[in-house]
Amino acid sequence: MPKILKSKSDYGIDAPDVRRIMALIAVIGLLFLVFNLACFVYQVRDFDFLFAGSALIGLFLFSYGAFMSLYMTWSSKIGKLNTRDTLLETVGQIRSWSDNELVVDVGCGRGLMLVGAAKRMSQGLAVGVDVWVEKDQSGNTPDATRRNAEIESVGHRVDVTTGDARFLPLEDGTVDVVMSHWVIHNIEPEADQVKALNEMWRVLKPGGVLVLADIAGVPKYVSHLGQLGARDIRFYDGGLEARVMGVLSGGTYVPQALVCSRPVEILDTRFQSTRERDLIGQARLIQEPIISV
Repeated sequence: MPKILKSKSDYGIDAPDVRRIMALIAVIGLLFLVFNLACFVYQVRDFDFLFAGSALIGLFLFSYGAFMSLYMTWSSKIGKLNTRDTLLETVGQIRSWSDNELVVDVGCGRGLMLVGAAKRMSQGLAVGVDVWVEKDQSGNTPDATRRNAEIESVGHRVDVTTGDARFLPLEDGTVDVVMSHWVIHNIEPEADQVKALNEMWRVLKPGGVLVLADIAGVPKYVSHLGQLGARDIRFYDGGLEARVMGVLSGGTYVPQALVCSRPVEILDTRFQSTRERDLIGQARLIQEPIISV
């Protein structure tokens, strides 16, 4: 009997182990609070500062754990979809989606950005690249990504492959739009995060658009891409949500994003072949009288 597809796409829960820990903290806090209240009600102990302090600790643990686990669920099911739509609309303001023939989602997971981009394309292919680690996202498998693409009616426009963000299996300057959502912070050591950024820049066409969202480090990405020559940089600071969650997480979770473009007239020679550098050098010599630096 053929398998029936679910009627709604599912992009998983991000950091599922962390959410479980937050839920466990809430349960421990609730038990601690109930225990202290029961002791007071049944006069097992008198009310004093120690009792009040331990009850407040239980209340804090319950409130913090419950809020964080509920927030992570909301963020995974609703919040990140809103962020995706905002970022992809910004891409369309810089470069028309109808002009894109190849879009790549680095660390595509279950296809949040990948499927969203494919739905906006009128031609070409959206390719997802991932190492498929389920601790970063629940149910993170190629089949789950393909299933979401089929549910959203873009299965014919989506392909997925296994690959490392630091060594993308793509030619230089061949991708119209490169996307990455909540991926780079997972790469260790930190120096390899720069390698991943350089790889995304390497495969991006002149005139192409790069979209990055992450839970930490986005200002550093903005600075590095600016050094590579990125233009039209649009930085999303995350507003009140990022500030509040930054405090509650001790600075480990500050969701922010950026969108930028690779200028047509400037190519980074570090990512070019000898033949390409020769041709570009000749073009620059010819154009030098009319180019202002």
